Amino acid sequence: MTERLQPNDSGRRAARRRTAHARAGGARSTEALPPPPPTYLPLEGDPTILGFPAEVSAEHDAGVSEAGPDRASFAPGLVVHRRSDPVAAGALVLAGVAANVSLLLSWSPNEGPTGLFLVRRGVEALGSGADAARAGVWEPPVVVLSGGLLLLLGLLLLIPARAHRFLGVLALIVGLTAAAAVVLLMVGSNLVDDRLGPGMWCAAAVPVLGVLGSLKAMLTAPLVTLDPPLDAGM
Repeated sequence: MTERLQPNDSGRRAARRRTAHARAGGARSTEALPPPPPTYLPLEGDPTILGFPAEVSAEHDAGVSEAGPDRASFAPGLVVHRRSDPVAAGALVLAGVAANVSLLLSWSPNEGPTGLFLVRRGVEALGSGADAARAGVWEPPVVVLSGGLLLLLGLLLLIPARAHRFLGVLALIVGLTAAAAVVLLMVGSNLVDDRLGPGMWCAAAVPVLGVLGSLKAMLTAPLVTLDPPLDAGM
C-alpha cells in the first residue's frame, strides 16, 4: 500500500510545480507587454471623423465662426438712395430768371429807369467809392447778383445726391440777402409811396422764390429704404 501511494503524491507535487511556473510566466509576460496606446479624445465642439480629430482649413475657420454662420449676410440693410430735388431746383431757377427779366423792365412806374441802368449805376458807384452807401445805389446789383447765384444753386440741385441741405443753406443765405436789399430799396427810394414798376415786382420775386426753394432743399429728408439681403434670392 505504501509503494502505491508514493507515485500519486509525486504526481500531485509535479502538477503544483507546473501551475506555479505557469502563473509566474503569465505574470512575467504581462509585465513585458507595452502599455496600450492612448485614446485621443477630441475637445468638445471640435469636428471628428470616426472618433479622430479632423483637420479644418483656415478658410473654413474664417468663413464659419464658433456661433455658426455669419447672420449679418442674411440681415436686411438700410440703403440711402441718391436723388435730385426738382421742386427746389425749379424755385431757384425761377428766381434767377426773375432777376434777369428785371434787367429789361422798369423798376418804377411811368417809364422809369430799367434794372440794367440801375445795376450799371450801382457798379460804377461801388467802383469809384462815391455815394456807394446811398439808398438805391448798391441794392439793384445785389438783387441781380443774388438771382444769378440762386440760378447756379438750382442747377446744382438737379445733381443726384443723398441730401441737398448744404446747398439749401447757401440758397437761404443768398435769398435773405436779396430780401434785405429789396426791402431797403423800397424804403430808401420812396418806392413804397409810389406804384411799383414791373421790374420791381420781378426783383421782389427773387428773394421769395429763393427762400422757398432753399427751405425745400433743407427740409427734404434723405430717401432711405430697407433692401433685402443678397443671399435671400439664392
